[in-house]
Amino acid sequence: MGHSIEDELTPDIIEAALPYLSIEDIKNLSLTNKYFHKLLDFEKSDTLWHELFRKSFGSMHSDAEPLESKENAQYMSCCEAILRNRFPDESWGQLYRKRALNATFHTWGSLKHARLGFTAVSHGSLPIEVINNAGMRLQFGINAPVPVPWYSSEEGQSQPFDDKSIASVSAGGFSFQILTKSGKLYSTGSTYSGGHRGPGTVEGEHDYNPFQELIVRTERSLALFNGRTPRAGGVVPINTTSSMPLERPHENIYARLEDVEQALDQKVLGNKHVRRLFARDVLNVDPQVPHHVSVESEELDKIKFQALSSGRSHFLALSTEGELYSWDGPDVEQGIRIVLERIPVKTSNPIVKIGCGWNYNCVSVYKIGLVVWSSRSATKENEPFATANYKIIPNTGEVSGDDKVVDFACCANMCVFFITANGDQLKLYANGEMQNVDLPLDGKLVKIVGCYTMLAIFTTRSCYTVNVVDGQILPQSLIRLELEDNEDMFISLSTGDYHTIALTSKGKMYTWGLESELCGCLGLGNREEIVNARRIGRIENLRSTRVIKPSLVKLANADYVCLAVTAGGWQTGALILS
Repeated sequence: MGHSIEDELTPDIIEAALPYLSIEDIKNLSLTNKYFHKLLDFEKSDTLWHELFRKSFGSMHSDAEPLESKENAQYMSCCEAILRNRFPDESWGQLYRKRALNATFHTWGSLKHARLGFTAVSHGSLPIEVINNAGMRLQFGINAPVPVPWYSSEEGQSQPFDDKSIASVSAGGFSFQILTKSGKLYSTGSTYSGGHRGPGTVEGEHDYNPFQELIVRTERSLALFNGRTPRAGGVVPINTTSSMPLERPHENIYARLEDVEQALDQKVLGNKHVRRLFARDVLNVDPQVPHHVSVESEELDKIKFQALSSGRSHFLALSTEGELYSWDGPDVEQGIRIVLERIPVKTSNPIVKIGCGWNYNCVSVYKIGLVVWSSRSATKENEPFATANYKIIPNTGEVSGDDKVVDFACCANMCVFFITANGDQLKLYANGEMQNVDLPLDGKLVKIVGCYTMLAIFTTRSCYTVNVVDGQILPQSLIRLELEDNEDMFISLSTGDYHTIALTSKGKMYTWGLESELCGCLGLGNREEIVNARRIGRIENLRSTRVIKPSLVKLANADYVCLAVTAGGWQTGALILS
């Protein structure tokens, strides 16, 4: 006598399998039969909506959150914890809709290079009091959170819901990177690198650039025409007699390139300061036709991203297919696919977590461990990928048990901290050596966050920061961060060059540090507000203000809910429920 499917695949088995299925797989499974439809009811199943929430907004694949382990199997991402805390009576379906529909991106800080995703002129609705200036002509920065213009309707145009819903944000030294629920990647401002080299090609090497090569070959071939060079506007001088030069219109030799450039030049509707980024893999470089470059519009969406992380002048993105892409220098407009030679990443050893240090990269590879690199090979003609010049941090490849690495944090110059599942020991890999770090911490280690010269350590009971210099912890700099509200605690933290922003379990933002050149990166108001009205800071010099202790960022809605924070360079960003 046969067994029914209810006996073979009990609800607990189905629930355990959900994390390994894509959203599309889950939808298809729910349509298979009545049993699966009942278990995976998109209207009533709280378990299902929680899993969909985690897949869309609780990714563990970037350094924003630790990996799951036996010890923290019930770990919630910061966004999950805050929503569950602030809206305890709402279902996961309701929380999913709230997160997807109402989370808006706010930025503040330096206005240089339009890194905030807008300028003082382009935004159109900036109150004068949020602009730090010295006279009407000098506008330095924005001193309070301001929503970034995001897909406003233009001439009846509409955008798919998943394209408008922001999944995560990350800040580099000179820009923000934005990842949508649909897997599209965007960057703010005119430059992500600030003109600085990232962990790209080694000194003296250069990537093969199909655009540049096509331009050079086209101009060179045309220059041979009557021994002359085309003038601006596609006009070529020709001689009909030996004494009278005439001009005639010539076919636009750059038409093919202009078509490709136009296809790749996608901006957010209503905001020219937020542009979409693509991987070089979307380009068609025909090996049978030398230097032929094209792009098909239907191919632009073939690569979708699921995680991102930003360094000072570079960033990484992980695709849903498990491929790694790097934007790592002023000449890299399209992301370069990074290959880890001798590691079969997409098959037996997938990348499970990515992170960017100040000037290098670190990824966690299943069964291999933590892989770090600060340079890569140059791309070649007909080879759009590059190989990372990597090292594997020893003894970091365990996939289960107490020694499984669940989180890592990157500071400057190949200085990597990591913690394992047992949460007892902070470990440091720096200057090619491994060491244990002993600090007087209260509670088990559950999460760490790194930046240029600071490490944040989260335990089951508290949050600490400690300074890092030349690959060494400065124990005397250890600070325990505490809040006056005993029912609230810091659960996330991010730092820029000289300032820090922290997020609490109730969704409140606190900032402190140095606000240089009136850039406004603390978001605490203008200097008068910080120094005289709230008395939380002091004047450091002519245009700089310092705030020593974590201070609450205030919004017009005092009961606001922030879901994520990020800081980089002289700017800060946050996802806030509108």
